[in-house]
Amino acid sequence: ELSDPKRRYAQELISALKQEKNQIEQRCLTLRRKLKKAVEDIAFLKSMNDSLAGDREPMRRQIMEAQRQRTETRDMLMKCLPPLEAKLAMLFTQLEAGGA
Repeated sequence: ELSDPKRRYAQELISALKQEKNQIEQRCLTLRRKLKKAVEDIAFLKSMNDSLAGDREPMRRQIMEAQRQRTETRDMLMKCLPPLEAKLAMLFTQLEAGGA
């Protein structure tokens, strides 16, 4: 049979080990939660990346079409604006001549 000091030491050791086990279990639980969250985040980001990658080509085509339209509009303005400015200048000249 264990003597009182040895028994007390064994009980203290058992108590300390139980406390340490509890702390380790809590830490393990926390790490499991973090792992689960990280796995969910990775799945979300992968899904987002796949979605963006799928949109890349249609977006590129839309951008190219918008650039083409912008170029056509600019070219049309460059073609039409000078004659309109000349006509406007002529109308102002006529207005001034008529008012004088």
